[in-house]
Amino acid sequence: MVRLLHCSSLAILAIGLWSGPGQAHTVKASGSVAVTFHLEPDHNPRAGEPAQVWFVLTQKGGRTIPLSQCDCKFQVISEENGQAISQPPLTAISAEQYQNIPGADVTFPKPGAYQLSIQGQPQTGDAFQPFQFSFPVTVAKGSNPQPSSPAQPTDPPQSSSQSGLPKIAWLSISIGAGLSLLMLVLWLRKKQ
Repeated sequence: MVRLLHCSSLAILAIGLWSGPGQAHTVKASGSVAVTFHLEPDHNPRAGEPAQVWFVLTQKGGRTIPLSQCDCKFQVISEENGQAISQPPLTAISAEQYQNIPGADVTFPKPGAYQLSIQGQPQTGDAFQPFQFSFPVTVAKGSNPQPSSPAQPTDPPQSSSQSGLPKIAWLSISIGAGLSLLMLVLWLRKKQ
């Protein structure tokens, strides 16, 4: 029975990890600079909905390059025609454990494939080598695919549960409970 409970616990954990939201990061390096890229929400932006992008720039040895030391430029490029559709200003933000890193808010006009490009050079001297990185992004259909007037506050989406857990968590719990029940029934039949 203990082994059965252990197996069902592992199944529930695996399903939760597989289906739950994660912290996706993409890392690229060139010369003496590496960049960690992240796009909220969970690298799954939707057309017409604001998304936050941020970059952690590091030098060899792991020292972070703050935005104040980088003359950085950011572009959103449509893969449909290869043209830059916007150049949102980078601002110094804090994300996860990182402080004063380049970040920007982006609203993609329509679903499709885009490239996010960041390039930079030292503000002064030769503190690091100039760099340029591009990251592919696929934008899904959103609730408002065309840019609109400034966003108005709205009520937060209602969860299907009273405890406030997202639907994916309830789905994971339900699947895990079902698998546990199935394993228990199979174990009991085998015992007979």
